[in-house]
Amino acid sequence: MTKRYCSVAILGATVAMALSMGCFADDAKTEITFWNGFTGGDRPTLEALVKEYNETNDKNIQVNMDIMPWDSLYQKLSTTLAVGQGPDIVAMAPERMGAYAQSGAFMPLDDAWEDGTIDADAVPEALKESLVYDGSYYGVPMDYATLLLFYNKDIFKEAGLDPESPPTTWDELEADAQQIVDKTDKYGFTMALKDTTPMWCIMVWGNGGDYIVDGKPVLNSEENIETITRWAEDIRDKGFGPADLTGGDIDKLFQSQKLAMYFCGPWAATGFTADGINFGIAQAPKGPKSQVTQGNGTGLYRTTSSAEDHKEAVYDFFKWWNSKEAQTEWCVNTGFAPTRTDISLDSLSENPFVGEFSKPLNESKMYLQNLTNFADIDTQVIIPAFEKILLQGEDVKATLDEANEALGMMLNQ
Repeated sequence: MTKRYCSVAILGATVAMALSMGCFADDAKTEITFWNGFTGGDRPTLEALVKEYNETNDKNIQVNMDIMPWDSLYQKLSTTLAVGQGPDIVAMAPERMGAYAQSGAFMPLDDAWEDGTIDADAVPEALKESLVYDGSYYGVPMDYATLLLFYNKDIFKEAGLDPESPPTTWDELEADAQQIVDKTDKYGFTMALKDTTPMWCIMVWGNGGDYIVDGKPVLNSEENIETITRWAEDIRDKGFGPADLTGGDIDKLFQSQKLAMYFCGPWAATGFTADGINFGIAQAPKGPKSQVTQGNGTGLYRTTSSAEDHKEAVYDFFKWWNSKEAQTEWCVNTGFAPTRTDISLDSLSENPFVGEFSKPLNESKMYLQNLTNFADIDTQVIIPAFEKILLQGEDVKATLDEANEALGMMLNQ
């Protein structure tokens, strides 16, 4: 065989091999990376859904997911994003988004909300607003949770209360908690203060108060003084429950059946069921001004480490994750409320809790959003103010005046 024909034959064999292996550019997979911290009970559902996407999408996209503890995730991001080696997609709580958006580590995603990738009209307002920083969207929804009132039916019976009639107003909540304290050796109601999903904000909002309005601190408003005085006296002075609990502490108190009522999210329902606790869930009791609860969620963000030719794949995954079908599967298996308000509760009925958690989607608010120093404000201003009031008996107005001044200084940094 001559040299020329030998070369042609080798080339032909190489082409045939490439075709058989799918090595041409048209057939090559687009591989994108996705980092998150879903190490808990929702991990198997997330893994199953990502596997489903990889096997069924028609664009030959492969999502390579890396799951790690949240603290490890944030530490890893701090080193990789700075040198352009972060993932295409990262999941995290929206309150942390501002710092990454401000530093340029996350890409604006306005076009995803405008081109139909995300159905903006279907997203709960609180979740939608939480994904905006400085006038632009920097995230799209991943999940959403609301807090409801968990109550122990056996303790209700012991106290002479109807276990099928949980409190629906603040007045009823106070009366039921007082009766439980008076007639049993259990705590009636309390709220965790730190290292937790926020609970006190439910009361603040229910009486028409807030922490920040239009970028200005309003921690010492008349509404807040009234609210915090009322519930501090209930918890601290009337002995409704311990005043300075972490999220883990309050979960254990309810799990050990020493606490009758508290606010929590859908992630707790499966565990309490497995523990054999006879509990119910109800909407957050209505305050003097409104019935509102705390919402918290996770956003999906595209980092500036993501290559430009990965954009189509990233947006395709965003769209699929927020589809009715994917959200229904996620919610039924995890108990989270959907990221869409147009999903029928009947389609979620397989999970006995998710429908109830989905009801207040449009009556929920998110805590301290769109900030770049969320953690500092929460841990250095708000929590210490509550501790002074609840643990040291400090004057509510004076304490909130001082905290409001400190909050204003932090907002201006």
